[in-house]
Amino acid sequence: MLRHRLITGPLLSFALIALIYFDNKLGCLTCQCGTPLQPGLLIAILAILVAPLAALEFGAMANNLRIRCNIPMLIISMEAWIIAIYLMPDSTPISKAIAIFSTIFVIGFACTVFSLSKGKQLNGVLAGTTFTVGTAAYVALGFGLLLLIRREHSAWWILGVIAIVKMCDTGAFFVGCNFGKRKLIPWISPAKSWEGLIGGLATASLTAVGLAAANNHWLAGEPMIPLVYAAFLGILFGLLGQLGDLLMSVFKRDSGVKDASTVLPGLGGILDVLDSLLIVSPIAYWLLPTT
Repeated sequence: MLRHRLITGPLLSFALIALIYFDNKLGCLTCQCGTPLQPGLLIAILAILVAPLAALEFGAMANNLRIRCNIPMLIISMEAWIIAIYLMPDSTPISKAIAIFSTIFVIGFACTVFSLSKGKQLNGVLAGTTFTVGTAAYVALGFGLLLLIRREHSAWWILGVIAIVKMCDTGAFFVGCNFGKRKLIPWISPAKSWEGLIGGLATASLTAVGLAAANNHWLAGEPMIPLVYAAFLGILFGLLGQLGDLLMSVFKRDSGVKDASTVLPGLGGILDVLDSLLIVSPIAYWLLPTT
């Protein structure tokens, strides 16, 4: 498993760095109809492509739990949230934005109820609808907040947030494997230890300080990040990332699966990679400094 992780992890990292580089080069675009597109086009496309895979993994969990999840509606709901967040202009009034999101939610909820009610089978409709709409919003809005960060900052800041979270995972993994003795929450994630958590948070904090120094030196158009504040953000993002990982572990244990899927050898499924990031993105949006 470690061998596969050491292969898959760097390959994903190189692909992500390439995507961030080209997304940063694209900046703002204008389509042929004259409508300006928001920054983050490639990140939005990645989210749109990844959403169906995440939906399939949630669908498999629902099946194990005997919840009647509607996967097509799960995919459609995710895509609707992501596309709406990306295309919505900055000038959109708050009331209009709330109306758009509310419409997506209500229509998605109603369509899921009707689709699960086909064949006059009404057992589990409420549970299935709640699962479908809730998980769609959780994944899509987590991605959407990264798109909002991209509107205000360089694409490299998105890579920085991801790097902090994943370096925490990496530090926790290696420190936990070599020095972990006291289990963190064994009934949720038996492999996690207090030693691993401390090692992960230290790694995340150091990563954040290094990235802040790089930002202050090379990204002239971005706000300066005090190194002490960066160290704090590293610890906070790392801690929230571990919380997100535990949250997904609860889902997986409840549904009786070890990994969300095997689509990424050594890493598990899409949700196993996104779990720690989804809960960090809303906090990052509010706490990252702006100009």
